[in-house]
Amino acid sequence: MKTATQSTSHDTLSSLQKSFLIIRNLERKLQEEKNRDSSTEEIAVVGMACHLPGGIRSPQDFWEALLTGEDLIADNGLTARWRDMGQPEDAVHRAMPHAGLLDDITLFDNEYFHISPAEARYIDPQQRQLLMMVANALADAGIRPESLKGSYTGVFTGISAFDYSLHIMQQDDKYRVDPYLGSGNSLSGASGRISYCYGFHGPCLSIDTACSSSLVALHQGAESLKRNECSLAVVSGANLVLSPYLQASLTDAGMLSPDGRCKAFDDSANGYVRSEGCLTVILKRLSDAVNDGDRIYACIKGSAVAQDGASGGLTVPDPVSQAKVIRNALQAAGMHPEEISFIEGHGTGTSLGDPVEAEGLKQVFGHRNGDKKLLLGSVKSNVGHLEAAAGLAGFMKACLSIYHRQLPPHLHFQQPNHHIAWEHMPFRINKDVHQFNAPTRMSGGVSSFGFTGTIAHCIVAACETTPAVREKQLPAPHFQLKSHWLGKLPGKSAAACFNVQWKPLPVLDENPIAPQYIYIETDAGIVANMEQLLQGKGGLGLGTDRLFMLDSITPVDGRPLCLVYDVSGLKETDAPGMKHVYQELLAFLQALQRLAHTPASILFITRHALNAPGSDNVAALQYSLTAFIRSASLEMRGPAMLVLDIDQELPDQTFVDNYVQQSYYREIACRNKQLWYPALAVTGLSSATEVTGDPDGTYLITGGRGSLGIHLAEWLVHKGAGAVIITGRSRDSYTSNHRIVYRQLDVTDANAVRHFGDWLRREKKTLKGIVHAAGTNSRCLQSELSADDIMYVAGPKIIGLQHLTSYLPMEGLDFLLTYSSIAAVWGSGMLSHYAAANAYMDAYVLQLRKQGIPAKTINWGPWKDSNMMLEAANSTDLLKESGVPPFNAGTVRRVYASLLVPDVPQLVYVCLDNTRFISMMEMQGTMAFWENLRPVEDTKEVTVTGETDLSLINDDAEREDLIRQELVRLVKQVLAIGDGEQVDLTRSFSDMGMDSILLVKYVQCINSQLGLNVNTNMLFNYPTIPGLAVYVNSRFRKAVAAPVKKVTSSLYEMSDEEVLKMVSEEMQKY
Repeated sequence: MKTATQSTSHDTLSSLQKSFLIIRNLERKLQEEKNRDSSTEEIAVVGMACHLPGGIRSPQDFWEALLTGEDLIADNGLTARWRDMGQPEDAVHRAMPHAGLLDDITLFDNEYFHISPAEARYIDPQQRQLLMMVANALADAGIRPESLKGSYTGVFTGISAFDYSLHIMQQDDKYRVDPYLGSGNSLSGASGRISYCYGFHGPCLSIDTACSSSLVALHQGAESLKRNECSLAVVSGANLVLSPYLQASLTDAGMLSPDGRCKAFDDSANGYVRSEGCLTVILKRLSDAVNDGDRIYACIKGSAVAQDGASGGLTVPDPVSQAKVIRNALQAAGMHPEEISFIEGHGTGTSLGDPVEAEGLKQVFGHRNGDKKLLLGSVKSNVGHLEAAAGLAGFMKACLSIYHRQLPPHLHFQQPNHHIAWEHMPFRINKDVHQFNAPTRMSGGVSSFGFTGTIAHCIVAACETTPAVREKQLPAPHFQLKSHWLGKLPGKSAAACFNVQWKPLPVLDENPIAPQYIYIETDAGIVANMEQLLQGKGGLGLGTDRLFMLDSITPVDGRPLCLVYDVSGLKETDAPGMKHVYQELLAFLQALQRLAHTPASILFITRHALNAPGSDNVAALQYSLTAFIRSASLEMRGPAMLVLDIDQELPDQTFVDNYVQQSYYREIACRNKQLWYPALAVTGLSSATEVTGDPDGTYLITGGRGSLGIHLAEWLVHKGAGAVIITGRSRDSYTSNHRIVYRQLDVTDANAVRHFGDWLRREKKTLKGIVHAAGTNSRCLQSELSADDIMYVAGPKIIGLQHLTSYLPMEGLDFLLTYSSIAAVWGSGMLSHYAAANAYMDAYVLQLRKQGIPAKTINWGPWKDSNMMLEAANSTDLLKESGVPPFNAGTVRRVYASLLVPDVPQLVYVCLDNTRFISMMEMQGTMAFWENLRPVEDTKEVTVTGETDLSLINDDAEREDLIRQELVRLVKQVLAIGDGEQVDLTRSFSDMGMDSILLVKYVQCINSQLGLNVNTNMLFNYPTIPGLAVYVNSRFRKAVAAPVKKVTSSLYEMSDEEVLKMVSEEMQKY
């Protein structure tokens, strides 16, 4: 029998043995890894991301566009962009105007990457796009970026354009030289910044071989993995067209298509069209991808790179060299030409290039069986020539084709190029969607040719190994995008997704003059401390029927007059009650417009009307009133219309006095004594996992006879929905698809909706989704509106939604999406009633979510083919002039998948010309709401107002507070943070994006402004503003403690003897 001591000793020894065995096995595995020959191993594509023309922001978007044969080129877009940027007119005039353009090239989330605004505006937007695409690609691969920090992850980037640096050189002298100009615009910086921001330690290369750059980068990344130089490869390509000079040069050379289309292999081919884009793919060795349970799009079997040498000219392609590279790639892949299913050609659509490429393919594949022709196509027919990123665009198309086992159609092919002997060619152009049903392994070749002779070819194939795929895909980062740009902005309007961001309110400037308040008497009652607001201010109360008396009121002591309209006591009510509330409000506003002298401001006090942080619920009626007020304020000239939304009681009196006399903020919410203000922000869409409809489910679209509803119905059917029911008031029918049926239904009729719900249950229809798109609209000035007008518009929106949620089966619902309007978010002239109805519906969605219903609202901007939207603004031209051009259905189709995911309660989708629209809205006084979308202003010269003698302030706490305020002011100047932006005092200087260059600049400013001699080391010892303020205050505390001898007279008033005596006394101290 063992003793306890013996047992413990044995257990301990056993544990040690196990530990040593584990260590030994790990060491063996490490040695095996080092000795592993990966030279012939396939490379798996495990993650992808892209931003391409036509609003394409994900591989899913890209695949949809390819499969449906979309042409993504913008006509005349370049000319407008360059003129907005102030580019030289002679170059603009000479250049072809067509291109595939990206949306939002000025936008970037600098805080996500810990980059200051001062640096971000000097960084080439190609680099910014690359940083964000890498984040999206890693998320698609299910890899958390922090898990790769310190790893041997390699970065391989194809990039050749440097247009942004040319743009900077055209700016004023003070912007041409900057510490960030070099790192921000060097091609090496494109890859180096990725490795730096993500903490990668593997190989890092930027590759410029012109048009073949990104496919050469792919080859290098794959080879690096095979040589065990890196554990994972991040391969990217980027291209932006920001300068007209190269475009003009290519136009003069006759290389660009006059009609702006790449008609590759067609007899009408007349050149190519340039395009923009950024793409990233994540590569792993196949064995690693299988072990990690990765989803694998496709595998790289082999690749090759070479030069065509002394061909007919530097830019003249050579078919023999092209054929040799393809053979080398096949040899590297261990494959025979007969095994290749398709070719993704370079296919630029030039008169010389297409026949040469065809001849090179013939030399390799010409001995194939006659009935087994290759399918040939080029992504350039869809998206144009992405130049340095072109190879990766073709590669991504090939990977998606293999993953879905479908080959998308090649566009613009009508008449075969007569310079190509088609009867002898081993390929045919793929004009339609081709389904690969054969059990054989699907494989293809991707070609990319640089115009200076560097040729690349890659063989890609389906993955033969089926890994046990884990659910690894992560949501894409929700970037908080802001505009960063030097000089004039490119004004291309772009459809984008926005949300309302709530930001802490900074301290308002104090105003020594207290306003004179006049309280408008309503049925809603008075807040608890309103009497305090009125007392001692010359305040009084007036009913709306006595507003005419305002013309005879003389403000006390010339103080500004502020009317207070308090609706904070309103309760949720039915339709008649809502009508009465609006009758009162209309009476007030319309009486106000009849006055000869209007007040300086109107303060509307609401309760739970805004969805600010800390809101437990939102009062739908008051939410509706705020939207009405926003629109009315755009029509009324004179008084500033302000909203103060409270939860319990008013903030202190001084704050209210200051609020009603400032012009920057128009809406403020008070929650638990914390003050917030709203600002619109660009937001990323949800990571779009593949959305599929339920083949046994039924989907309902109310108001679906309009273009908004029909587009969505067709998309749902395309995604596999079993049946879609469109409803409307008319008796018309819709029969274009047997799975889309039309039923007459007036959603404002409670009995009709109840009977419809009974029919669904009786027929055992499983309701999986509801889209409430019903609505009606008319334009009317607020001064001419009646409460009946408001209720007429509110009927389908509000009452209809209430009926749907009351009488239809809600259990098992995947989504309930309401179609709302941008008018509800920021107002619209002549649409106050429409804004109010939509806003009520938006608030009702928030209430439904509290009940567990997966509801979401989308505030649409105008659609190009929506009658209701266009009637609301008269014409497309008027919308463009106002900076809100309508978008088309193709753009919207790309966001449906994200919209139907009820992850957030509300999104805004609109096409904005930021420069034009925001300047127009700010003229109306809504500046704070748009501050996120304004470009970060050119860094102001740090102003030194002279040394601030803080040593004269005896109160320690007061002095420290002043120091902290000064440090914040200097941080904002050095980092180029906008005036309305907040500085998070908890963040370190490095987290704010302050690198060594800015640290030195910041310390110089501190020393100049505060009269100190602080060195940069102090910022490492005290890395936050509060900590630094304590240190700086301690320096002044010593000065306060020391006796200070005051000089009572100026030097010029002193005699020679007095001056010599003073100097002698001072010298004795040293």
